[in-house]
Amino acid sequence: MNRRERAFRHFCSTIESLLHAAPASLHPLTSLITDEIETAPEASDPWERVRPQYEHELRKIRRGSGTLAHVVEWELIKLQARIKPEPQTGWPPLFRDKHVHIGSLIHLWRDVARATEDRLAEQGSVTFFDVGPWGGFNFVVRPDGYTRMPFARLTLGIGSLASTPLDEKGGPFFEAFMPLYKARLAAEGLVVPEEWQYRNPKWDTVGRLLEISHTYYFPHHTYDRRTFVKVRLSREFETYEEIMVWDFLDLLARLYQTTDWAAYRQDTKDVDIRFDLQDFVSLNHIMEGVYQRTEKEERLLQELKEAFRGSIRERPVLYQYLDRVIKSKWIENLYWAIAGAVLGIRKFERPVNYGHEILTSPLPPQLLIPVKRHVQAYHERVGALRPESS
Repeated sequence: MNRRERAFRHFCSTIESLLHAAPASLHPLTSLITDEIETAPEASDPWERVRPQYEHELRKIRRGSGTLAHVVEWELIKLQARIKPEPQTGWPPLFRDKHVHIGSLIHLWRDVARATEDRLAEQGSVTFFDVGPWGGFNFVVRPDGYTRMPFARLTLGIGSLASTPLDEKGGPFFEAFMPLYKARLAAEGLVVPEEWQYRNPKWDTVGRLLEISHTYYFPHHTYDRRTFVKVRLSREFETYEEIMVWDFLDLLARLYQTTDWAAYRQDTKDVDIRFDLQDFVSLNHIMEGVYQRTEKEERLLQELKEAFRGSIRERPVLYQYLDRVIKSKWIENLYWAIAGAVLGIRKFERPVNYGHEILTSPLPPQLLIPVKRHVQAYHERVGALRPESS
């Protein structure tokens, strides 16, 4: 059974479970939807195939803060990502003077992840790995697709099915993935030694391991100047966008709820303030399908990008930009735009508890849908960027 067949079988099983729990009048939709998708052209948007006939009925059924239509659309988007073919030729060199071509990097990751899926399937473990760069590479990418600055960190985020085997020493995924990954990096000129560490385990309330990272720290790595290669695997989330959304919402809620910024400066190291700002800016782009920045915020974003090339390490510059971000209402605007997308409420209409209403498990599909569609389109654009000589 190939990857496409495995993905379609998993989709059919998921849809059957979803609709089995719905009213009996919707049960016939299971075969109607799966038959429609099975015969759909490979390049088509599967939701657009289903939507005209079935959206009205699916929207009648509530699921969490959304509807069954949101859940089915989200499953279709994941299916589309799993079966989409990946071009194998025409990619620029991964590294050029330590600058990274992001399109080539994402292609390499997808290639290795799919090879790993096949190996695990041969061992009887069927899962899917959804991969991508943690953070927003519009923060650092030049028009030729290479990063503006030499890379310091390569963080690969991977979402997978909840059934993916995982333990504190890694497990089958890392045993299959890491030799392939290190060989591909070495072929591109980056030889990474064997001194990798398993770090940052995340557990659920009953002690089940949800996530772990496998990290190599370069010899010049420090807390202030972090430089590493990391593979971050989650079986809490099936897509890598969910990992970023969770991290961003957690950061956004913390910043929004900070009322005493003088105490924040006093209690927080400069390096941690800098990384809070960097993560806020870097992850901002994943929400562009939900919130469009104001002109003032966009100008501030461009200035911050330049500052992160060096000057923001100076405390007066760091504090100046922190103050400008706070006064711009950028944090507040994003917070309420996301609340509106998930809960359908207006700014300040009522108090919102992010921990109970938005940072839910699973995350709200009505938020994930525009995020993944935007990130996929962004990766397509970045992947198409080439040096003039190519």
